[in-house]
Amino acid sequence: MNQKTKDDFLHDWVIEEIKKKYSKDYNEIKINTRDKKNNSISDNLYPDIIFGNYGEIVMIGEVETSLEPLELIVSNWRDLQKTNISLIIFVPKDKLKDARDICWNNQLIEKVKVSTFSVEIPIS
Repeated sequence: MNQKTKDDFLHDWVIEEIKKKYSKDYNEIKINTRDKKNNSISDNLYPDIIFGNYGEIVMIGEVETSLEPLELIVSNWRDLQKTNISLIIFVPKDKLKDARDICWNNQLIEKVKVSTFSVEIPIS
C-alpha cells in the first residue's frame, strides 16, 4: 500500500471513529470521506465532518493526517472558518504543536479549535 493510500485510509477511518465518538452528543453527524463528497455546508465547501442537532449545523470538523501541503491546508481552514460555524481540526497527537503554530502564524488561533487523535493497535 503506497503512502497516499495509507493516508486516505487513516483519514477516512479517523472520520468514522470521530462520528461514533460524538454520536451521543449530536443527533445528526454527516461525513465526507476522501472519495465521497455528499454533504456540503455551502457552495463547494465539504468539511470532513458536519455536527448537527435538530436541523442546525453546530460545528464542522477537519481531519488532518499530515500537515502537508501547508498552503492548501491553511486555505481550506480559512474557507471553513469564514462560514462562522465552529471549526475543530483533528490532528495526530504528535502534530498538535505544529497545528497550533500553523493557526497562530495564520491568525486562526482564536477561530479554530485543535484536537488530537491517536491510533493505537493493541497486540496481545
